[in-house]
Amino acid sequence: MRLTLGGLLLLAVAAVSLSPVLVVIAGSFEDSGAWRSLILESGQARSALGYSLLFAARAPFAALIGFLLAWLLIRVRIPGREFIEFMLWIAFFLPLIPVTLGWMLLLDSPTGLLNKWLAALPFVDGPLFDVSSVTGILWVHMTASSVPVMVILLGPAIRQMDASFEEAGRVCGSGPFEVFRRITLPLLLPAIVTGAILGFIRGLEAFEVEQLLGVKEKIYVYSTHVYALINWEPPRFSEAMAMSTLVLGGLLAIALFYQRYTSQRGHATVTGSGMSLREIPLGRGRWILAALFFVLVFVTVIVPIAFLLLGTSMTLFGFFHIPEPFTAEHWATVLDDPAFVPSIVNTLILGLGAAALGVFAYAVIAYAIVRTRIGFLPLTNLLAWLPWCVPGILLGVGMLSLVLFTPFLTPLYGSIFVLVIAIAVAQLPLGVSMMKTSVVQIAPELEHASRVCGAGWWRTFRKIDLPLMKPMLISIFVLVAIAGIRDVSTVLLLAQPSSLPLSVLMLEYANNGDVEPAAVVGVFTSILVIAVAIAARRFGLQIGNPR
Repeated sequence: MRLTLGGLLLLAVAAVSLSPVLVVIAGSFEDSGAWRSLILESGQARSALGYSLLFAARAPFAALIGFLLAWLLIRVRIPGREFIEFMLWIAFFLPLIPVTLGWMLLLDSPTGLLNKWLAALPFVDGPLFDVSSVTGILWVHMTASSVPVMVILLGPAIRQMDASFEEAGRVCGSGPFEVFRRITLPLLLPAIVTGAILGFIRGLEAFEVEQLLGVKEKIYVYSTHVYALINWEPPRFSEAMAMSTLVLGGLLAIALFYQRYTSQRGHATVTGSGMSLREIPLGRGRWILAALFFVLVFVTVIVPIAFLLLGTSMTLFGFFHIPEPFTAEHWATVLDDPAFVPSIVNTLILGLGAAALGVFAYAVIAYAIVRTRIGFLPLTNLLAWLPWCVPGILLGVGMLSLVLFTPFLTPLYGSIFVLVIAIAVAQLPLGVSMMKTSVVQIAPELEHASRVCGAGWWRTFRKIDLPLMKPMLISIFVLVAIAGIRDVSTVLLLAQPSSLPLSVLMLEYANNGDVEPAAVVGVFTSILVIAVAIAARRFGLQIGNPR
């Protein structure tokens, strides 16, 4: 029975995660010269891989910074922390394309507004900032996504940790730093490592920021180089898939390391005894922390939003000194576009549908891996990582090929359902990994008590595990919904006029040189994600006083 159940779970995960990857691997060998060109002749490919590793290396630093910020917001009584936490969610939710455009208005060289202001000073010679550089790309990623998402991912794990562990350390005479180093960090290290590894992999797949800021300066990364190969005339699919297969090997090694690491480490931090949620009083120091957090919010959220709005009303994007620099014409252009209103409906269906489908599937898979003894679990765990081993654009290629060349799937081509499946599959590694972290923190004794009282597996899972996993369930639901709203590369090749979401509509405007209408679409996309964030808070998302 265990082998049968394990086999069914393995087949289900393989059907959605392994099939697109096999399409990519097989495609890399269709042209015999693809691998030779990649390894021996393509200096740009090697440079792109180097830049990808450089940018992805921000993940451990972002994980540590995000962990510290989340711990302070949960464990310390900081004034206004609910607003601060909400704004950090918004920082991550904002679509990267319009946010990057906003930073270009401010920091571009030499026309950026901040550079113009500083150039007026007598001791400044030339522009001080250049957002179209390695430093600029790192800055946009760290402020717009990397650090905020770590706060989102690590916050629920910290909230589920019993504060009595830290209180015991303080009772024994340890200071706050010693308690943090010897108790808090070891207990939450699996969650931090998970966040860092996931952030590293996501860093290898980053596309929008590098496409806008890096390509014009010849700074190519793995994803933008693959995108360039696909858009070559004629398309060089075999070389693009060969490069992805090469990266796949490295990511599989990371996945094996992570699987081995998490199988040997993990601590139950939600137990059957009374759970302490006591916070740390900090005295007047809490006001200093509050001020620093509000500065962080201003820089990461307020500034990009302000310049995003500014860009929507500019006659010519980035030019402040022309005779009539501002206009409302771009808003009228977007509102009159017949594809605009249907794209809003498609976006809502895509985001909420992928989140609802994904959260349930991720929870079941994670619980089976951590708590059951059915067969093939190590292989199932490994396959759950595969969708992040190819960039979104090639995952879209794999999904498209499956739909077109599988007879019973062909009628689904161009439907919104295919996009929903693609987003749910793309977020499978994130959902399963973070759900596993949540399940590990629940002591098995709680489930044992339920079964002693006569409850079966399903009732125990529904009545005990799911309520305790609620913070992580909400976090993952929101993250998947936002991925559906803002994702471009995964759905780009799958979307048709009848299923066009806002993200693809925004990219089409940008590709046609209509940057200002693209910013207008970005404003509407931002409104949608903010609405999702507000709804999430209404249904239990909070980082202040846990329930």
